[in-house]
Amino acid sequence: MRLRSVTLATADPDALRPFYAERLGLPVSDTAEGFVVAVDENRRFSAANQNAKRSGDVGASTVEFRRATADTAPTYHVAFSVPGGSAAAATRWLDARADLLADGDRTQFRYEYLDATAMYALDPAGNVLELLARDGRAGPDEADESAEFGPGSLLDIGEIGVVVDDVPRVAAALADVFDVDGSPDAGFAYLGDEAGAFVLAAPGRAWFPTDRPAAPAPLTVVATGGEGAVSFDGGRVTVVGIDR
Repeated sequence: MRLRSVTLATADPDALRPFYAERLGLPVSDTAEGFVVAVDENRRFSAANQNAKRSGDVGASTVEFRRATADTAPTYHVAFSVPGGSAAAATRWLDARADLLADGDRTQFRYEYLDATAMYALDPAGNVLELLARDGRAGPDEADESAEFGPGSLLDIGEIGVVVDDVPRVAAALADVFDVDGSPDAGFAYLGDEAGAFVLAAPGRAWFPTDRPAAPAPLTVVATGGEGAVSFDGGRVTVVGIDR
C-alpha cells in the first residue's frame, strides 16, 4: 500500500503555506480552497524553481490543505518517509526549519518493530510532522555520498494519522480494502508496511511525543493497493483504494 494523497483541513491556509513552500522548500500549488504540497523521490528542486510548479504537477504523494469550516482549527499527524540511512541528516535538516519535539533529551526515536528511526516537529498550524527513516527505504541519492539532505530527500507520505471513534472496527474495514496487517486495541492500531501505513487513534489519545490529544478532523485518503471506498464517523473520514 502506498499513500498517494491526503486531504486535510486547516484554519488559515495562507498562513500555513510559507512553512511548506519556503521553510521546507517543497513544491506547492495553489488551489481555490488552499494549497497542495507535492512529495516525490524522483525529482530535485532548486531554490530558484521550487515554488514555480504548474498547478497539477504533483509528486509521488500529495498533501492538500483546504480551509476549515469557521471557528475550527483541525490538527493531524503526518509522516514523510526519508531514506533509511539519513536519520542524522534528516534531524539536522528539520531542526534548522522547525522546533524539534523531544522526549527528555531525545529528539530521535527508534522503533524496532518498524525497523525505523523517527524525528518530529510541529508545523505552524499545530500538525505533528514526522520524518520516518525506514531501514529498507532507499532514496534518489543513495549512491551519492556527497548529496546533502534536502526537500527532495522526502520520498512520499509514510504514515497518516486517522482519528476514529471505533478503532477495531475501522481497522477491520481497512484491512478488508487494503489487505494490511495490524493488531488493533481499543485506542490504537498500526496498519501497513514500509510503503505506507494508517495510524489509527481514538479521540483523546496523545500523538507521541507530544501531550496533544488526537482530535476528530475531516480527512480524505487515497491509497494504492486496494479497491473501493469506505467512510467512517458519519463521513468525516473517507479512504479510497485505487489500483496504482
